[in-house]
Amino acid sequence: MLAVGISPFLAAQDLADTPLDQLFTIRAIKVDETDRSADRARRKALLGAESQAYIKLLQKITQQEDRELLPELTNEQRQALISGIEFVDEQSSSRRYIATLNVRFEPDRVSQYLADYGVPHVLGTGRPVLVVHAHQKGLRQYLWDLDLALAEARSEVDWLNRIRGYLFAKGSIQERLIMTASEVFDFNLEQANKITELNGLRATTLIGSKIEQNDDGVTVLKYRYLATDSGVEGQGEIALKDQDEAAALVSMYNDILEVIDGAWRERLLVDTASSGDLTVVVPSRSLNEFVEVQKRLAGVTLVQSVETVSVALPLSSLQISYTGRADQLAMALRFEGLDLKPYGNQMILELRP
Repeated sequence: MLAVGISPFLAAQDLADTPLDQLFTIRAIKVDETDRSADRARRKALLGAESQAYIKLLQKITQQEDRELLPELTNEQRQALISGIEFVDEQSSSRRYIATLNVRFEPDRVSQYLADYGVPHVLGTGRPVLVVHAHQKGLRQYLWDLDLALAEARSEVDWLNRIRGYLFAKGSIQERLIMTASEVFDFNLEQANKITELNGLRATTLIGSKIEQNDDGVTVLKYRYLATDSGVEGQGEIALKDQDEAAALVSMYNDILEVIDGAWRERLLVDTASSGDLTVVVPSRSLNEFVEVQKRLAGVTLVQSVETVSVALPLSSLQISYTGRADQLAMALRFEGLDLKPYGNQMILELRP
């Protein structure tokens, strides 16, 4: 089944077969609509799904302050940015339609649309990060075992459609031996690094939260957090008088994720209205060294093309065509383990030590 204006060919394909497709695909949109007929309910549901997906995409790839520069789109304008819809699950009756959808946006169209309004956006994702959360209420501490409020809160948060992939530690025997709730509350970086390595990742976000009364006698959720790779940290307090514990935990998670994602977006933002060409020299003392630089360049989404100008010992030369500004290119290269820096009156591109 297809939404109005969506190509059957595109909708039938795997919607996330490249990193760029993954970035521009919004997953697990849930809809539930009732109307006079199943067909009307379905049409209403798909329009709602497209609207939800568009909002989530902007939250994923642009900074909050820049979104204010964008106009309200009509249904037709929004659909023009969409290249396909994947129906993960759908059910219908005579008047009701329920479905879970993945919505894919066309990267080039979205980039041009944002460039028209001067809104920079990301063209790559941050590396996955492990989440280790210790929670306390009364004398009871929860780290590896969840209570109902924690389980409900985590199920309500959209962990999928983020600039970074967030994975919770599973609570294996090895993890339990490495880190305790007290060490999470204390932000013990030595133990955090051990548990990060155990999970095959490079970064962990540590969260410590407590239900307690503040100085005014109000029951609150207090929390602190630290992202080990970027050093981003913060704290907050949410009153529980107008919401239950699970809702407060959802607000906490969303606040923390927005700060951490925002810091990564700031590093990855690209002005798609700009582009350039750059000739660089590359160390080529060995074939493996030269090939490794080319391999890493292929993983930089800002790089549009690479041409070999010359191959020699000990330096070869490449011409790079790229999207964005030169400083944004340099930052994107660093994320792939490459340093771009002056070399006499030229620029040299080499593997980071």
